[in-house]
Amino acid sequence: MKGQVLFITDGSPSADVAGEKAIQFAQSMKLPIQAIFILDEGWKHLLGDEWINTSSTRMKFFHWFEDGLKDHSNTVLMEFASKAREHGVAVEVAIKIGKTEKVITELTMEKETTLLVLPNPHATAPAAAAGLRFNLNKLAKKVKCPILLGPR
Repeated sequence: MKGQVLFITDGSPSADVAGEKAIQFAQSMKLPIQAIFILDEGWKHLLGDEWINTSSTRMKFFHWFEDGLKDHSNTVLMEFASKAREHGVAVEVAIKIGKTEKVITELTMEKETTLLVLPNPHATAPAAAAGLRFNLNKLAKKVKCPILLGPR
């Protein structure tokens, strides 16, 4: 079989279970996994009444916050990659920044994708604690492969 399993994670319990399924599918279909952590660009627009400090202070905060997000993302991806490799599955990992649905759609077009595995966008806390949000109906119309969701 050709292609890849594309796994999108947010580090939530729903994503962890979805990741286990992604590994199982990749192993049974003898396909590599591309694991992606998407940092939605919307966090950069966090402005409100609490921002009474200078532009310099805001920029320092944004850099600090972005570094923290990237550190968390790397940790989640490295843990997943380790699990995949333990099961003999080839895995690539990456962090992408952008609008979630757009990034996912582009990724499925860049490389032939046999299966898209996502955390459930309707999972209740704590499963949705990390907060990856997307419109499944819109996404399903844009991607050309089957989609597997994690648990609620």
